[in-house]
Amino acid sequence: GDVLSHAGSAGRSCVDDDVRVVKIFEDRKGEPDELVAQDGSEVGEVIMCSPAKSPYQYHNNDAASADKYYKGFVYTNDLATWDKDQFVTILGRMDDMIISSGENIYPAEVEAVLDAHPAVKESIVTSVPDKVRGQIVTAYVVTDNPDLTPEDLDEFCKESPEIANFKRPRYYRFVDSVPHNATGKRMHRQMKEQAKEDLKNGLLYRL
Repeated sequence: GDVLSHAGSAGRSCVDDDVRVVKIFEDRKGEPDELVAQDGSEVGEVIMCSPAKSPYQYHNNDAASADKYYKGFVYTNDLATWDKDQFVTILGRMDDMIISSGENIYPAEVEAVLDAHPAVKESIVTSVPDKVRGQIVTAYVVTDNPDLTPEDLDEFCKESPEIANFKRPRYYRFVDSVPHNATGKRMHRQMKEQAKEDLKNGLLYRL
């Protein structure tokens, strides 16, 4: 029953398939020994050393190989935490990560807070480009409460112990639905493009 108690986890890494979670840097890969804390809260990139996932599958694409393989490890582009038992919990993709004023922000952690608001049916969090901060956190929210305001949600985020203040969305837009792929995952990449357009067209509410 050990695994059941870690329902959100991808399981324990076995010996042949050395799985690690390494630190994320803006300008380089994390080294295989630059591990994040095994505390279930520090976020890093999942890497794995596996003979089964040999580099040959990329032999026609040097760029993809160089990008994915480093010092014998496959860099998966998955964001995760791990705990003292080495249970890995996947949080999303590195492409979806938002870097604002040099801080890493993960859409899933902001969505979890917004989704906890009683008037929110669903949310999707992305970013828009900003000259000063690099990127600004932007939230699209589905609600059936016409009285809900971005200010209400901002207050809710401020009061939440789950996310730091700098991770709060500064732009909001209320929408009828958020896009999902075939497996039901929120499509962040699509929303990033839409957010850029919405910003240009003055459709985002700035706090």
